[in-house]
Amino acid sequence: MKQKLKTLYIEDCLADFQLVETKLQEAGLEPVMTRVETRNDLMKALRESRYDLVLSDCTLPQFSGFQALEIIHGLTPETPFIFVSGTIGEEAAIECLHRGASDYVLKDRLARLIPAIQRALQAAREKRLRQAMERQLRQLRKMESIGRLAGGVAHDFNNLLQIFRMQLGMLDLEADHPEKVRQICKTIDGTILRGSELMQELLIFARKTEAELASIQITERITQTVALLQAGLPTNISLSLQLDKSLPAIFADPGKIDRMLTNLVMNAKDAMPSGGTIKISGQVIRFDPPASNSLQLDDVPYLCLKVSDNGIGMDEYSCQHAFEPFFTNKPPGKGTGLGLAVVFGLMQVHNGIVDLQSKVGEGTTVSLYFPVPQTSLVQAKDIVVTPPFHPVGDTAESHTNHHG
Repeated sequence: MKQKLKTLYIEDCLADFQLVETKLQEAGLEPVMTRVETRNDLMKALRESRYDLVLSDCTLPQFSGFQALEIIHGLTPETPFIFVSGTIGEEAAIECLHRGASDYVLKDRLARLIPAIQRALQAAREKRLRQAMERQLRQLRKMESIGRLAGGVAHDFNNLLQIFRMQLGMLDLEADHPEKVRQICKTIDGTILRGSELMQELLIFARKTEAELASIQITERITQTVALLQAGLPTNISLSLQLDKSLPAIFADPGKIDRMLTNLVMNAKDAMPSGGTIKISGQVIRFDPPASNSLQLDDVPYLCLKVSDNGIGMDEYSCQHAFEPFFTNKPPGKGTGLGLAVVFGLMQVHNGIVDLQSKVGEGTTVSLYFPVPQTSLVQAKDIVVTPPFHPVGDTAESHTNHHG
C-alpha cells in the first residue's frame, strides 16, 4: 500500500487547488491535501499536523508565498517547499530558490510539477538520511569519548586503590616499627593527594572549577614561568621566548596560566624525544573579518599565546580527539591524557579560545586566545590582523601522538 503524501497547499483559488490535486492523484502520489489562504490558517494547520510537502502560490490577497516560505523554514526546515505560480519573473524565481524553496512551477506548465515534486521528495529523503547518519556518528563519537573517560578514571583509581590496599596490608606487618609505619602513612598520604589532583583535573575539564581572575601583566608572568620550565628540560631541548613589547594586561588567574604553560611545554618536550626547540610567542591580534561561523569569536582584540614545537607532529585522528580526557598515545606511565583536557577547561574558565594545528613530522602549535579588556588596549602598540579560524568548540575534540 502506497504511503499517503500529506500536502499543504497555500492557494486562494479553489479551481487551481483541485487541478493540482488531480495531477497528483493521476501520478499515483496518493495526496492528502489541505488548503489554506491566510497566515492564521497556515499557523493553525502547522500546529495540527506535519506535512510531507508544501505547495504555495506566490501572491495571495492577504498573504505572500515568500512569507509562507519563511514560516515553513522557521518551523519545519526539512519540509520541501515548491512555488506553484501563475506568473513569476526571472528575478523572483531566483529569489525564491535563494530563500530556500525546492523549486518553482508555472501554473500553465503543470507538466513540470510531478517531476519537481519527485526531485524535492528525493532530496528531502537523502537529507534526512544524511542527518540521521550524522547524528549516529556524533553519538558514536560521544560514546567513544565517554568510554575513554570512564576507562581512564577506572584505570587510574584502580591503581590508587591497589596502592592503598598494599600499604594498609603492610601496616599490620610493620606495627612494631614506627619509622616504617611513618613511611607507609606518607605513601598513603601521597596517594590521597594524587587522587585529589586527578579529580581536580577532571573538574577543570568539566568547567566545574573556579578561578580568581585579576588584571595581570602577562609578560612578567610568562617570563618567570618559562625560566622555571627551562631548568627542568633536557639539555637537547631549547626553550625560546618571543613576546611582543608592551603586551596588554588581561584578566586571568596567574596560577592557572602557569599550569597551562607547564602542560603545553611538557607535551612539547614529550613530542621531541630526539631534542628540538619549543617556542613560546605572544602578540595581540584581531580577527578580520570576525568569524561568522564561530559563535565563540567576539569582535574584540585577543592576546594570543602560542606554544610551538618541531616534534613528531600528529595525525588527523589525534587532532580531532586531542582535548578529550584520557586520550593519549604515550606509552604507559608517560602521561594520563589529561594535559590538553585541562588546558581546554582552563581556557573556558578564562572566556578564551584554544586552537591546535599539527602535521605529522612537522610539529605542533597550540594557540591560547585571551580576550583583551578595553581598558588594556592603550598598552597594545601593534595589533596584528589575522583571518578567522575554526577554534576548538564545546565538544572537546592532541597534540602529537605523544601529546595528552
